[in-house]
Amino acid sequence: MSERQGQARPDGGCPAAGTTSGEPLRVLALGSCRVHKPLLSAHRLGDIRYLNRPFTLWRRVYIHDVHAALQFVRLACGELAMPAELRPFACDGGLRPHASMGRAVALADAIVIESCTDKHYSVGDWTIDLNELTARIVKPAGSAGREWRRTIERRQRPSEALVREVEAALQAHWRTGWQFNDGHRRLLRDLAFRYLPQEEIAEGLLRLQQRLGRPLLVVSHVAVSLPDGRYLAERLRHVEKTLAAARLAGLPCLDPRDFVQRDGQVRALDHRGTDYNHYAGAYMPIVARELVAALRRHVPTPVTA
Repeated sequence: MSERQGQARPDGGCPAAGTTSGEPLRVLALGSCRVHKPLLSAHRLGDIRYLNRPFTLWRRVYIHDVHAALQFVRLACGELAMPAELRPFACDGGLRPHASMGRAVALADAIVIESCTDKHYSVGDWTIDLNELTARIVKPAGSAGREWRRTIERRQRPSEALVREVEAALQAHWRTGWQFNDGHRRLLRDLAFRYLPQEEIAEGLLRLQQRLGRPLLVVSHVAVSLPDGRYLAERLRHVEKTLAAARLAGLPCLDPRDFVQRDGQVRALDHRGTDYNHYAGAYMPIVARELVAALRRHVPTPVTA
């Protein structure tokens, strides 16, 4: 057995792991569908072992910022207990940690972390997912929900009148207490927003690597071009921020722009390049190949004695 395999961590967290030379690299993904789906494709081809698979058969745990990744790891290892009313706002279906999550963290030889936004939403010390916030509050509440989010993103506190207008819209939309509950009420009044600076992203990446004791490959979002040929400015800004943060932390990174530009956005992204957030299904094996190649370049092959 190697020094790493099965060895308890000195900080009391998840144990370390190793693998046998020649076996596929065991990879844990902390990111969006842009890393999960290609890594699952690579798993099916036998190029890696995708460790998220056992606990994501029904619902993927998608993560978008570095604080959400740290939060997930600590939840998976039993170090935190998230309030039940906030769990649905942390990931699709509610974040319910169980033993298979901790085992996946323990077994990983490498972590692929996609830091794909610098927008950070929180309630107290808890990170809230942008997609769930949109799906559970902003869209169902219509114009009131959009005004509420604009107020939050201006870093202002929404008035009680606006909050009650959003609540009324949500109650009319959901109609049951199970769907509209104390979690909604808490977020409407207590949600905070800020942009993460480059230095904080770098610090979070380093904390994640130190916490896990595994090699990290950092992946940015995809820098995309508009019909007039210009880059989407906001996207380019946080892509460059992510890559700079990875360099500041001394971590290897993969910029999807390299292969998307090589092969063309029309081919790479869904709906002939007009879906700026999703790869085309037929392009997924190419993304898988690029991720596996980057892992092989930057992650040493674990060998047991």
